Amino acid sequence: MNNKQGDMMWDKMARSRVMRMSLSLLLLLFQSATVRATGLTISSIDVASVAGDKFQIQMEMSGPAIAPKVFQTDNPARIALDFPGVANGLDKKMYPINQGAVSSIYVAEAADRVRVVINLVEATPFDTKVEGNKVLLSLTNARSGKPLPVATATRPFVRKSTPSSVAAGLIPEQGIRGIDFKRGDNGEGRILVSLANPDTIVNTKEEGGNVVLSFINTRLPENLSKRLDVSEFATPVKTITAASTSRETTITAGMQNTLYDYSLFQSEGLLTVEFRPLTSEEKEILDSKREKYKGDRLSLNFQDIDIRSVIAILAEFTGQNVVAGDEVTGTITLKMDDVPWDEALDFIMMTKGLEKFESGNVILVAPVGKIKEYKEKQEATEKIVEQLEPLVTEYIKINYAKAENFRNLLNGLDTGAFGSCGPNNSSGSSGSSSSSSSNTSGYSGGNLGQGGQQSQGQSQSGQGTTGNPQNDKFRILSMRGSAVVDARTNTLIVRETVKRLEEAKKLIRKLDIPVRQVMIEVRIVSASNNFAKQLGVRFGGGNLTSIGGGKSFGIGGRNTLSTFPIDNTTIDPKTGERTGTISPGGFLIPETKSNSSSTAATLANNLVDLGTSAHPYGALGMTLARGADYVLNLELQALQDQGQGELLSNPRVLTSDRCLALIKQGEEIPYVSVGLQGTMTIFKDAVLSLEVLPQITPSGSIVMALRVTKDARGALTQGGFGINKQELQTNVHVMDGETVVLGGAFLETIDNQVNKVPFFADLPGIGFLFKRTTKVDDKTELLIFVTPKIVKDNVTVN
Repeated sequence: MNNKQGDMMWDKMARSRVMRMSLSLLLLLFQSATVRATGLTISSIDVASVAGDKFQIQMEMSGPAIAPKVFQTDNPARIALDFPGVANGLDKKMYPINQGAVSSIYVAEAADRVRVVINLVEATPFDTKVEGNKVLLSLTNARSGKPLPVATATRPFVRKSTPSSVAAGLIPEQGIRGIDFKRGDNGEGRILVSLANPDTIVNTKEEGGNVVLSFINTRLPENLSKRLDVSEFATPVKTITAASTSRETTITAGMQNTLYDYSLFQSEGLLTVEFRPLTSEEKEILDSKREKYKGDRLSLNFQDIDIRSVIAILAEFTGQNVVAGDEVTGTITLKMDDVPWDEALDFIMMTKGLEKFESGNVILVAPVGKIKEYKEKQEATEKIVEQLEPLVTEYIKINYAKAENFRNLLNGLDTGAFGSCGPNNSSGSSGSSSSSSSNTSGYSGGNLGQGGQQSQGQSQSGQGTTGNPQNDKFRILSMRGSAVVDARTNTLIVRETVKRLEEAKKLIRKLDIPVRQVMIEVRIVSASNNFAKQLGVRFGGGNLTSIGGGKSFGIGGRNTLSTFPIDNTTIDPKTGERTGTISPGGFLIPETKSNSSSTAATLANNLVDLGTSAHPYGALGMTLARGADYVLNLELQALQDQGQGELLSNPRVLTSDRCLALIKQGEEIPYVSVGLQGTMTIFKDAVLSLEVLPQITPSGSIVMALRVTKDARGALTQGGFGINKQELQTNVHVMDGETVVLGGAFLETIDNQVNKVPFFADLPGIGFLFKRTTKVDDKTELLIFVTPKIVKDNVTVN
């Protein structure tokens, strides 16, 4: 028993020893792998000119160097080298060179790799090779005017252990000598920057509505470090601000607005940045082109390169997961300058008959037929799964629309699905309690558009299709799904698979929102300006006859007495008193005997009766001659009418976006109509009406289809009263809260008349006594002021 226990203890100790050794070995292996992954670093970068007019960059590592992944872009001209599993042992990221074709070197470290970017002045041929601990990159020294001397040794310019650098010996004077601004012939704004070194690197970016130019390691004189106001030049540029730090100089162009496009070009040491003004339409077209492709820009220049290699370069450049199918073969020659990478991929696929399929963050590139076959298989699989998936029921509360509308939409019925603004869903209101208003989408007589018409067909609420292939194409519910409506609670009851149900709920959440409303206020002004002027003459005479010893006076003309006094009184010789009475008209009517039936003799008409047509506002009468039994009189009459009138109507109506609203107020005039069925009374409207169909644009403005009528009772005819009509129908585009004035119904009546006696009216000096002149000038204009206002969401209308 003791032997057995000893053996067991021995076995346990042995197993424990083996486990400890295994763990130690695993730990040692892990540490070794860690050292291999992180122990290799880039310790220095050297530059030198070598034989054959070449410029060489030497990247030294802490151990045996590995071959990097290399790719090149033409615009901007760059060479990028990726070292996977290598760390960065350098003390800086940016190193200006400005030697030969190399302007600078940039070193960046990611999670598992180091990327060395060599910025070039222009695209230059190069080659790379690995020698021991070094990676050598040689470039043709294209920009040197003469061959550089052969370097017998290279000097490291970057090393953590060596703070000094020979870069200063390689960098020519870099500075800005002047900044100027000019205006182009078509309103362009040009910023002119004079550079001390033509190889100065400049980077541009848009930031906060400004365009920023960055000059790396470039000196700015103190007299140029200032802010310039160039707003008076009427270009897209408002201000120019130049400033410098220890690392860079920046020139910031403050813009007037966003309607601009800019470009850079350089000639020798003069850098020109041009800002071109754009219209809203040009800006929209430019933005739409840019929105389609949003990838980083790059330039490619290859001759007969394998298509799979190009796809691999794009994948490496963007960091995207791109899979090329086995059928992707062949070569391609291309040269693209400064294009988004996704646009470059689309053009490459188009030339080779390829297509891409995106799933998550993976892009599959394959021939068009293969992608189509894959999609068809995927759809067939989804249909099979859908047929087997169980159905669930969901009760969806509709808040701002009719549940029936959503049921129609889920079944693919686009007609009448939304926009129902009929009497059952009225959203219009009137600004006056005595006026009637309504919103009707089924309006047919106003020609203001169809709006959202009521569906004429029966909506599909059960299973199956609608019977219309076009509707089935937009059907949200599956063949097994169904939707019913509880009208009392405005609830939509949907029975569908989980996937289709989520799509339906997403659609409802997107569309079940409050519809914006518009208050339209209209002021209708009918302005009139009337003027009438008349000048007339009456010229006549009368007989004086004896009646009972007295005398009376009478004249002709409309059986009335003229209004000038006549002294025809008598004095009683016994008492010395004057006898007789004076009439209210100022005429003396002598006393007559009671048995006398004689009256004053009169003339039926004046000799000249050209008085004013209306009652004169002023008249002047006089006696031209008088005899024993006759009198000759003259009466001048004048009349002038001048008046201004204004009739104001102010209808207002509140309606929803894209819903037709109608408001009218007035009277119905009865007419008697005789027909086969006998005598009938019909009514015709003489009303003031406003019909409007507003549409709120994404920019916040309002497009309106308007019809305004102002009918009134007219003159009485044998058939009844006529209707005086004034009507305006138009389409306008107005900003929120602005007032647009509509007019054009302008009527002017000018009437000049002369009534005269032939021959006598043409006599000089006295011709005016034999004629009447009339002048009439009437003006009437209809003006309509329309003010739409978008009702804010937080405003509640009672």
